[in-house]
Amino acid sequence: MKGHRENDVVFRECLIPDDWIGVDLNTTGHVAVVAHPVSGGVVMLGDISGYPDRDRANQNQRIAKEIVKMARQLWCGIKLEDLTGAGFTGRKKRGTPLAFSRREGSFYHLQKLIERRAQGAGVRIAYVDPAFTSRCCSQCGRPGIRKGKKFSCPACGYSGDADANAALNIASAPVVGVS
Repeated sequence: MKGHRENDVVFRECLIPDDWIGVDLNTTGHVAVVAHPVSGGVVMLGDISGYPDRDRANQNQRIAKEIVKMARQLWCGIKLEDLTGAGFTGRKKRGTPLAFSRREGSFYHLQKLIERRAQGAGVRIAYVDPAFTSRCCSQCGRPGIRKGKKFSCPACGYSGDADANAALNIASAPVVGVS
């Protein structure tokens, strides 16, 4: 992404970047898996079992901060799955615990934190269709086999972490919306 210097501070132009990190949100294992296809880097953030429900909001804050920090360091945008209308906005009452599930709103909460932090940091956010991000191979694009946290592709032979595969697919998926 292009930028220019003014008073020794780099300002990023508001362009849609050509480089992205993909973020896959999870209900088991790690809260978020971040992948950068250009470098092949994958980072797993947050341990779902390691935090009581009352600490989820604090954990989400730390994860959002780290994701935006990564995007800034890599000079790229952040792609998230478009979870609107899919039952992800959850919580009925303010102040109730954020269990990591679609219904309780933790995905929605984390996405909103990422959006706010990214906006303040000048990092672009884009949304992709969540369909098949976990089921297709990030290397060849063909349907693969997901068994728990393992992914394998019978077409090209790729095998690896299923969430990392999904995050790589999110990073390279076509954009359906930009924030």
